[in-house]
Amino acid sequence: MQQTIEENSNTASSLPRIPPLLAKPLQLIPNVVHTKLLVTLLNHLFQQQLKEGEFDCLEGRTAAIRLIDGEVEFRFTKGRNWLVEHGGEGPLDLVISGTLYDFVQLSLGREDPDTLFFQRRIRLQGDVELGLEVKNLIYGMELDTLSIPAPLREAVKRGVAQLNRTTH
Repeated sequence: MQQTIEENSNTASSLPRIPPLLAKPLQLIPNVVHTKLLVTLLNHLFQQQLKEGEFDCLEGRTAAIRLIDGEVEFRFTKGRNWLVEHGGEGPLDLVISGTLYDFVQLSLGREDPDTLFFQRRIRLQGDVELGLEVKNLIYGMELDTLSIPAPLREAVKRGVAQLNRTTH
C-alpha cells in the first residue's frame, strides 16, 4: 500500500480506532480481496441508487477508500451496471480516507458529512468535482433507502452505541 496515507488531525486522535491487534490481520489479506467484499456489500446496499444512475459519475473513473486505522485500501470503479473492484495500481481519480469509526458514523447519519470533511476526519483527494459529487451523493442518502436488513441495521447501531460508551 502507498505510504501517502495521512493521519487525521489531532481532534480525531482521541476517537476510536481499530486496535493494532485487529488491524494486522486485515493487512495480511490482499486489498483486492477486501475490495471484492466491499464492492459486493456496496452493490447490495445501493441497489436502487445504482439503478437510478446516481453512481454514474464513477463510470470510467477509479476511486479508492482508504481505511487509515486498518491500513487497507479499496479500489473500485463503476462498470456497466454495478460497482466493480479495480485491482490495478494505476492513477486514482478520487481517494476518500478516514477511520472505520468515522465511516460508520457517516453511514449511520450520526455525523454530518460536512463536519467530518471540514474537520479533516474524512478526506477527499483528487478530482475536486468528482469528490464533491460523491460527497453530495453520500450526504443526500437516507439510511432507510438502503437495502440493509433490519437485524443488521440494529446490530450496527448497537455496536456503535457500545463503542461510543466505551470511548467517551
